[in-house]
Amino acid sequence: MKKNTEFTIKRFLIDVITDVVVVFLLVQVIRLYIFAPFRVHGPSMCNTFNIYNDECYNGDGEYILVSKFSVISLFGWRPGEINRGDILVFQAPGLTEGEYYIKRVIGEPGDKIKIANGFVYLMDAQGDYQKLDEDYLNEDNLGKTYTYRTIEQEYEVPDDKYFLLGDNRNKSSDSRRCFNQLGCNTESSPYLDFDYIQGEVKIVVFPLTHIRWISNPDYSI
Repeated sequence: MKKNTEFTIKRFLIDVITDVVVVFLLVQVIRLYIFAPFRVHGPSMCNTFNIYNDECYNGDGEYILVSKFSVISLFGWRPGEINRGDILVFQAPGLTEGEYYIKRVIGEPGDKIKIANGFVYLMDAQGDYQKLDEDYLNEDNLGKTYTYRTIEQEYEVPDDKYFLLGDNRNKSSDSRRCFNQLGCNTESSPYLDFDYIQGEVKIVVFPLTHIRWISNPDYSI
């Protein structure tokens, strides 16, 4: 009887340990290849994220899930793609490990962008600049997109890089400032390398009253 009891306990412990290991591995696979959780800090994407009581929140705010399908590669094939208007989580050059930014894609590789008169323009196939309809900007930011130390500036996005802006243009260290609060210098770039991208924001999961899917504008040209 004692031997049977010891065998049962050992078998139970082995099953528990096996289950814990399997769950841990599944969680790691999900985080690496499917979805990863992040927390939005600060007001740089307000009003899209971190709005509490109709005000932009400066601290740690909403929890989000980021899809990895746009950045993983399966034998050279990606199940998703990054498009203009998508919101990305990424590690900007110069940030320490574990620190991330969240911004919106304005320009894909090969795009030509102009910022002038407080608005953003994208060059179409005919070579004409078209003003983007950025209805996600709040009243404090609509028509108030300005460049760093210049009145007007044009950008041409290189291969495998992206041009990103925060929705709260007045309080965002984005491509205009080379992702640096101090602004651009001779060693920095306004364009984000693909390899820095963690994934695309798909859903807000917490607080429960803020749960929602994230829909992005179509900026196809």
